[in-house]
Amino acid sequence: MLKSTLSLRPLRGAVMAVSLLALAPVAGAAPKLTPRALSPKPTGRELPAQTFVERLVVKFHEGSRVRLRGDALRALASERGAAEREALAGLRLDDARVEADVAEVAALFERAPRIGALSRLFEAEEASLDANKVAGEASSGQQLADLNLYFEVPLLPGTTSEGVAELVAALNRVASVETAYAQPPPEPAMVNFGMEAGLRTLLAAADLPPTTPQYQSAQGYLNAAPGGINANYAWTVTGGRGTGTRFVDIEGGWRTTHEDFPSFFRVGGTQFNDLGWRNHGTAVLGEIIGASNGYGVTGIANAASPGVEAIGAQSAASAITNAAGALGAGGVILVELHAQGPADGTACTCNQAQCNYIAMEYWQAEYDAVRNATANGVIVIEASGNGSANLDAAAYGGRFNPATRDSGAILVGASAGSSRAPTCWTNYGARVNVHGWGQSVVTTGYGDRFGSAYGEDQYYTSTFSGTSSASPIVVGAALSAQGVALANGRRLTSVQMRGLLRNNGTAQTADARQIGPLPDLQKALPKVISGNY
Repeated sequence: MLKSTLSLRPLRGAVMAVSLLALAPVAGAAPKLTPRALSPKPTGRELPAQTFVERLVVKFHEGSRVRLRGDALRALASERGAAEREALAGLRLDDARVEADVAEVAALFERAPRIGALSRLFEAEEASLDANKVAGEASSGQQLADLNLYFEVPLLPGTTSEGVAELVAALNRVASVETAYAQPPPEPAMVNFGMEAGLRTLLAAADLPPTTPQYQSAQGYLNAAPGGINANYAWTVTGGRGTGTRFVDIEGGWRTTHEDFPSFFRVGGTQFNDLGWRNHGTAVLGEIIGASNGYGVTGIANAASPGVEAIGAQSAASAITNAAGALGAGGVILVELHAQGPADGTACTCNQAQCNYIAMEYWQAEYDAVRNATANGVIVIEASGNGSANLDAAAYGGRFNPATRDSGAILVGASAGSSRAPTCWTNYGARVNVHGWGQSVVTTGYGDRFGSAYGEDQYYTSTFSGTSSASPIVVGAALSAQGVALANGRRLTSVQMRGLLRNNGTAQTADARQIGPLPDLQKALPKVISGNY
């Protein structure tokens, strides 16, 4: 059985060739920034017609300075800076047109089958998002999105993409709108997730834990190459257990009181009150920070400080930004989500329930959140998804083409355990950078190996699978490398970490489906120490 949390469906894509938009230069301003990548506006019919969607997302064009004041959208023309005015002029938009367009968008939102009020998509304060944008552009030399221009309307349960397709199309016809789309909910990327209710009830009836066995010897992903990432070697290197590092896992729930976990520096967001979500998050964390304590599992970066950010009451994009703000430069974000995307034409020979589920950065808000985070020095690692999808396919409109649209994140594929061969359901393509074990991972959670009669705080499993089990292995490797870098007076960026892990690993087995190499810390850490990465 596959257990995993990756899923977000891409907007349908033959129409989505990548385009670029740059701010016009301003006299006396800083050097011109590299323009940010944009995709053509969605048609509203990218997703399969009966795909459930949970929110309408709208982003206004850069320079429009649209903000939510009270319960209404306002174009703050008097607050626009010179660069913003230049951007609007380049789009042939003036104050009057933006004002009229804001009113039209507000009227269109009133037609939505919504369950709540219009709100900002990102929870973080406006001033904080503004400051992060300025800092990220200064450090990266690249134009970043103004995340304050994103807004959302929550939709009634049961709303389908077909049901709001015409509304999405109408929103995208508004000149001042950069993009508008209906977004499906992220969910645990676990086969037969909805069929486990009986098992979950049984496992929840727990009491009085006995002594827990030691499972480190069963964690094959800790072993030396070619089968593992050689965490055992990393633990002999100063900083190699992730000393001094912090990370945040983004998904829906965790058992943070598990006996094998340290204290958490952050517990953010609103968690789903669901054992399936908690088991998934718990399993992810065990691979990374299971304590080195003589019982249970041992995490790859067991000296790292963990944090979590839940999506129960916010978008994944908002969670990414909140996590980045809590971490600061050098911290690591793990995006343990995926969702249904466009059909790419690839047959799904297994795991059909998640066919065409893809990485979260397909959606523009998540992409912009990741890009802003990496520009500010945060390392972002994403599960590529369990949809059997070729991310190079035309259906995705170049959104996964690293030559034209690169968020700076590390995308992770999944192999069949130590074989380094792609699983039948992993996503693949040029954008997938490295892989981890995607089957039979021993970690915390679920209780199928131990703890089914003793309570969630003692649950352990031997069957965690999916790109959800693969991604924490890569996070552990990244935290180990960052710990060694810090011990040597350095700090790696997301792009540097991506190159380090990709260029110092064990190649996948020969296969047309690219999932990248399995990181090898015995190759990578000497490069970190020498500074030659």
